[in-house]
Amino acid sequence: MKFSLSVATVAMAISVANAQVGMWGQCGGNGYNGPTNCVSGATCQKLNDWYYQCLPGQAPQPTTTQAPPEPTTSVVIPPTTTSTGTTPTTTVAPPAGAPSAGPNGLHAKMVAKGRYYFGTAVDQNTLSQSVISNIVKEEFGMLTPENSMKWESTQPSRGQWRLDGGDYLVNYAQQNGKHVRGHTLLWHSQLPGWVSQINDAATLTQVLENHVTTLVTRWKGKIQHWDVANEVFEDNGQYRNSVFYRLLGERSIEIAFRAAAKADPNCKLYLNDYNLDYTSSKLTNFIALVNRLKAAGVPIHGVGTQSHLMVGNGAIPTFKNPLQMLHDTGLDVAITELDIRMKMPSDNSKVQQQSRDFQTVVKACLDLPRCVGITVWGVSDKDSWVPSTFQGEGDALLWNNNYQKKEAYTAVANALA
Repeated sequence: MKFSLSVATVAMAISVANAQVGMWGQCGGNGYNGPTNCVSGATCQKLNDWYYQCLPGQAPQPTTTQAPPEPTTSVVIPPTTTSTGTTPTTTVAPPAGAPSAGPNGLHAKMVAKGRYYFGTAVDQNTLSQSVISNIVKEEFGMLTPENSMKWESTQPSRGQWRLDGGDYLVNYAQQNGKHVRGHTLLWHSQLPGWVSQINDAATLTQVLENHVTTLVTRWKGKIQHWDVANEVFEDNGQYRNSVFYRLLGERSIEIAFRAAAKADPNCKLYLNDYNLDYTSSKLTNFIALVNRLKAAGVPIHGVGTQSHLMVGNGAIPTFKNPLQMLHDTGLDVAITELDIRMKMPSDNSKVQQQSRDFQTVVKACLDLPRCVGITVWGVSDKDSWVPSTFQGEGDALLWNNNYQKKEAYTAVANALA
């Protein structure tokens, strides 16, 4: 079928092409359709295949670590140092050595409720901004790497490791009394092509075990929680048709968990997914998988529900019900990627509803004793993934584009009071 472009469509495309992205804004990446030209003084630099950002100066050359030939069981890259810090326990009361933040921040309020943490997703590109770093130091106790620990970022070619991004975040956490939620070891997305092209089960098993072992060992004692397997189900409740499932089936998940536990026996290991916010076949099958893993003696300690939500979504008032179902597995539960986006432009009605929705989610966690923590997926609307992913939507986080606290922040603070 042949299509023709309207004058308006062409004009819009020209406008997008000519537009300039401000400092720190997104300028490229898979699935990104916005402008790619940065303002004067900035260069569009690749952070990973999914995210290019306008950063000051010239694009740096990425550092790489060339690993020796990949063994079947040994670790390629040892950790740079050993840790003597206390590892979290499965109890909901914050243990000695729990992460720290400012006395009036969200993390401190969460700990005062007997929970383990309130966290956020960051990486070097955001932490290097003083305004964000200052917010993180005051407000958050647990840090999740947004992209720097994903397979595409850490091992773009077999045996070639790029771990400087993860090192930056872990070192920042160590220096500022934060804990880290590693993200993620087994995921179908942001996966380099060389992994997807493997067609032999034995080879994939070796590659998966080595990848998991290398990353977990690298930061052993410095990462307290790992999202071991991420998004293994489609929304219809069927297993995702990834290279891992095609060649190894459900066993791929067990392989990843056992390798992670062997590499760091004290780390808490999670199964994580999205759209677990309402009763569905996906939620049912997710819980059934958790129970099978437990029955098989697989070392799984927690379940994560991402909770990428939308203002006014009909499932939010009953958010506690599916959270209770996850809680009933007997494992720890964490809300791992919380944001609540809205159709733009914003107005007072949406702002008020967003505040109520954030309160609903936070209170649902506080009502369940094994809901150990909440992570919001980013600090500021300016750096959120939402606008580039959901056309016409945004304002999903607790700080606005100018890094000012929003009404949603106040709502969360009040829920934790």
